[in-house]
Formats: sequence, structure tokens, C-alpha cells
Amino acid sequence: MHFAYADPPYYGCAVRLYGDHPEAHVYDTLDGHRLLIERLQDEFPDGWALSMTSGNLHDILPLCPKKSRVLAWTKPFAIFKPNVGLAYAWEPVVFMGGRKITRGQPTVRDWCAVNITLKKGLTGAKPKGFCDWLFSALNVDADDELTDIFPGSGAVTRAWEEYRAERGWDLI
Repeated sequence: MHFAYADPPYYGCAVRLYGDHPEAHVYDTLDGHRLLIERLQDEFPDGWALSMTSGNLHDILPLCPKKSRVLAWTKPFAIFKPNVGLAYAWEPVVFMGGRKITRGQPTVRDWCAVNITLKKGLTGAKPKGFCDWLFSALNVDADDELTDIFPGSGAVTRAWEEYRAERGWDLI
């Protein structure tokens, strides 16, 4: 199976946070996110996940398939912003497909509680615990492929390699 994870520049924040990226402006439009979701549907029918900020859920969720689910990454330790009284301490992850989890496998929660990363070279770099939860939710297997559509800091790809190594899959 071939799965994908997309962590694009967040709608409304792309140019501000990633202005040096040549396509940052694309993700400050809903059309850019619509095209991304169409790509995920077309190229990764086995399953995919898409991260966004909680402030974008109302805008982006209507662009997603009705069969998709909204999972939650909660952040016990998060950065508190000045003059923001209600902290941004969770992120929605739209989830689609994945391999069916059998009764004999551990149940995977539709949320995880993992601290943010600090000083990983890029705002929003995903921590290994988040990635491991995502791989479990997709119910990946030894022969599966994972495409990180926005590799940024490389954290998701490294976490995928470590996940495979921890299970001895890199020896297969």
C-alpha cells in the first residue's frame, strides 16, 4: 500500500511563516488546499492524512471527502502566544483510508497527546510521537510506502525510517 502525509503551509499563515518558499502563496488560498486534497485522493487511494491549524478546520474540512475523519493532535506543551487568551494547543488531522485495524490489533485512539518540537529547523516540524501515532492510525505494514508531500525539516521521513527499523522492517 502507498500512503501519504501532507503538512502544507497552513492556510492564512503560509506567506507569513514560509514566505521564502516559492509556493507559499499557493497555500494562502483555499484553491491551493482544494488541489492538494484532490491530489491526495487521486494519488493515494490507500490512505492519507492532512494536518492543519484548528483555525482552518471550518475552511478546509468542507473540501475533504465526507468519509474522512478528523483526528486530534493535542499538545500538552505548546507555545503560548502573547495576547492570545485561548491557547492553540491542538491540531486537526484529516484522515482518510488506511489499512483496516483488526480485532487482534491494539485499538488506535483518534487523538494523541505529544509535545511540540523545538529547534528542529522549521516551524511546525512534527515530533516522532506524532508520526508514530499517524503510522499506527494508517496501520502501515512492512511493504508499505509513505510519501511525505511536504518534507520540510525531514522529521516525518526520519520518523518513518525509525519506525520501520524499530519493527525490523528495514531488514526485510
